[in-house]
Amino acid sequence: MLHLYNRYSLLLSFTIVLCFSNTVSAQTSKTSFGVKIAYNATIIYPGFLIGVECPVKRIVVTRHRMNGSVKHFDKLRFLSADLGYYHHRNFHDNLYLLAGWVMRKQRPRGFFTEFSPAIGYSRTFLGAETYHIAKSGTITLHKFAGYNYAIAAIRGGFGYAFRPSTSAYFRASLLTMFPSNNLLYLRPTLELGIIWRPSHFLETRPQISSNSKGKIP
Repeated sequence: MLHLYNRYSLLLSFTIVLCFSNTVSAQTSKTSFGVKIAYNATIIYPGFLIGVECPVKRIVVTRHRMNGSVKHFDKLRFLSADLGYYHHRNFHDNLYLLAGWVMRKQRPRGFFTEFSPAIGYSRTFLGAETYHIAKSGTITLHKFAGYNYAIAAIRGGFGYAFRPSTSAYFRASLLTMFPSNNLLYLRPTLELGIIWRPSHFLETRPQISSNSKGKIP
């Protein structure tokens, strides 16, 4: 299975490199990367998540309705890199790295929804002492015993931007780890955290465009 992990590692590395590089676009104002800090749990088992999101694109949408009203919202696109961890008591600790594509819809008053597919690498550590028995009968303690997995995730949630630099969000995820005894191992997680965009932090120039829908009365 080594070639499988090598492929996912290469793809993950390439995505992270893109995330930390400037986006080629028209001359627009610079925007800082966002820093995410969240409580990350598998329903009842605690953990944490830290990450960054790189602004790639902003589409300013204007929608003209039949009654003459006008609706405005932004479609935002980000590349993200997240390091997550959770502790499942008496089972394992899971440390995983995900690279994702975030599709966020933000309204003028600050409320937003988002959807994000992601792929990455997971390393689990067994929750109890593990021993190795050699053919000679010698028993030794196996430190840091665990397994390597490729991991894919589907994530969706909502949040609110209190100000341009600070947002709070909630997100639910379904992690799929494989191969796991020739089966797909599914693990739901919940995140509750903040996104902070410090001034002049890894600035990039996202592409900005506009899109008008509907007929103007």
